[in-house]
Amino acid sequence: MALCVLIIWLLTAGLGAYLGSVWIRHGGLRQSVSGVTRLPLWLVVGHVVLAVSGLATWTLFVFGHARASAWAACAVVLVVASFGFMMLFRWLPSSGLHARSESTAERHFPFTAVVAHGASAVTTVVLVLVATLH
Repeated sequence: MALCVLIIWLLTAGLGAYLGSVWIRHGGLRQSVSGVTRLPLWLVVGHVVLAVSGLATWTLFVFGHARASAWAACAVVLVVASFGFMMLFRWLPSSGLHARSESTAERHFPFTAVVAHGASAVTTVVLVLVATLH
């Protein structure tokens, strides 16, 4: 099961990397500096850094069988998920008809990519919890 979680987590990371590339291509980094975006740089970078750290910790658990790594990854993935929900709730108004600005980088996120990333992230969190408690 732990290997299955690793594969799902890698899929989630790939989808997140795609969303990150869309955000960067459409000026997300520049907008973070000027305060135009709804996604502050600390939130985006924190989400990415913690997700990669959690993935590395889970990989250590899978291949090194270090039980403490599973618990650490479990704690990290919960924080990553909370950052992800913060970004989702900040993004939702920007994708609607009554958004304040047409030019924010996050307006270019494909809805299906956001849903796919979110669905695989929820699956990852649940499976990490189940595998850790097992």
